[in-house]
Amino acid sequence: MTKAEVIAAQRAWTKYVVEQDVDNLLDLYDCGDPDEPLLFKPTLADVIRLDREGAKSYFVGGNPDYPHDHGFLKRGWKSVEFQSAAGPILKAGGLGYKDMGHYTFVDGEGNATRADYTFAYHKLNGRVLISLHHSSLTWLPPTN
Repeated sequence: MTKAEVIAAQRAWTKYVVEQDVDNLLDLYDCGDPDEPLLFKPTLADVIRLDREGAKSYFVGGNPDYPHDHGFLKRGWKSVEFQSAAGPILKAGGLGYKDMGHYTFVDGEGNATRADYTFAYHKLNGRVLISLHHSSLTWLPPTN
């Protein structure tokens, strides 16, 4: 796996968010199994997801197991920009990459939402996949 492949995966992630293409978006994640689950803590949720169904619920809503999910993709994002802090960075042992930084989502009215992200990537069967995704709204210091 190369840094360029990870950046290409980030571009695909952005494309599928903007296109609201949940199936292709979820295919970028390694949803694993109970022994090695996906670790997914989305931006606008308080529940950590460990599988494809939990991730899908966050993106499109409608799952009674996640009643607070209203569908992140339904917010009508028109663009997403990744701003990596220093990466993607090759993980120790060279078996994957990790990345951390900010990404900014812009909706159809031009409103921007900035969040902090941490992603871990690995390659499985020739495909770069996300195995860890943590995101939270960016903390802003009080203005006094």
